Amino acid sequence: MSSRDIFLAACNQLGDGLAEFGFKASQKGACLKKASRNKDLTFEISFQSSTLNSNGYVKLLPHILITSKRLKKWLKEQTSDVYSNDTIYSNQLGYISHFQEWKSWNVSGISQEKTIAEVIDVIKTYAIPIFDLFEDTNNAIHFLMHKGTKFNRYTDKSLTPLAFMLCFASKDEAQCFFDNYLIDAPGKRLLLNLYKELEGGKAVDLMHAEFVDAFAVKLAFLQGLNFLQGLKM
Repeated sequence: MSSRDIFLAACNQLGDGLAEFGFKASQKGACLKKASRNKDLTFEISFQSSTLNSNGYVKLLPHILITSKRLKKWLKEQTSDVYSNDTIYSNQLGYISHFQEWKSWNVSGISQEKTIAEVIDVIKTYAIPIFDLFEDTNNAIHFLMHKGTKFNRYTDKSLTPLAFMLCFASKDEAQCFFDNYLIDAPGKRLLLNLYKELEGGKAVDLMHAEFVDAFAVKLAFLQGLNFLQGLKM
């Protein structure tokens, strides 16, 4: 078998192992998707390969993604059709689990069966609970308000769901999520400086990202969210 065939065979074994959760395979098994009960959200597990694979070493890297059709439409409306994105949350499986690294698995060789079982277990333990949380919008909003994206003790806080909060939650609830992130945000000064520049009249260019969280800061500004008073002092 070629390295591509080995990779796809492993993807299909993973799909079989996760069939109980209702995922449907696409891209010859390299992507698993399922819709939320209300049909708005899509929960996705994708398996990345590598151009450096060989028959003796086939790298597989799992990623998770949650998207929303409603969010994409809302962002287009709020930005006068300048910007649209459907992402609520995304991450690499290694970063939401105890591995705490950009994690890959070798799915070739005699240990393949054991490796596949481990990947399935990690997905069930760490990814599925995140998907389950977002099945109930109110539960997801309440969680994000108070804990941010600390879905378990290994996940880091992220501003990625800010647009989701602005679209699905009240302004006060979105502010609470924003405040929760800012309290101990990495690069806090960078975020504050951009916000002050926007307050001072800097043009809001949604297509230019000065840094990773720049779009979220600009969206917060446009939607009337404020920085914590303690951060302004």
